[in-house]
Amino acid sequence: MSNEHNIQNLKIPEDFEIYSMISTPELRNQGYRMLVQKFKEKLYWHIRRLVQHHDDADDVLQNTFMKVVRNIEGFQQQSSLYTWMFRIATNESLNFIKKIKNKNDH
Repeated sequence: MSNEHNIQNLKIPEDFEIYSMISTPELRNQGYRMLVQKFKEKLYWHIRRLVQHHDDADDVLQNTFMKVVRNIEGFQQQSSLYTWMFRIATNESLNFIKKIKNKNDH
């Protein structure tokens, strides 16, 4: 059995547990895997509604998770992780749309 399959069978922790894992150096990678597993599909479909095409949505989703990883220390815990990531995904989607529009206007 692969590690990926084992991860899928684990109970997904609550947001505060995931954030705590990410904040603990020994558990950081596992925390990020849990974060992606918990929110990937939900964020993908939000992004997909905005950018329309699957490949574009995948690219924006990847950019979203990269931004989340780079900025997780700035997460204030005043909202849920999903709310924070939803906002990042929305901004990344709008930036992508603007970039495509500017490219097509020139």
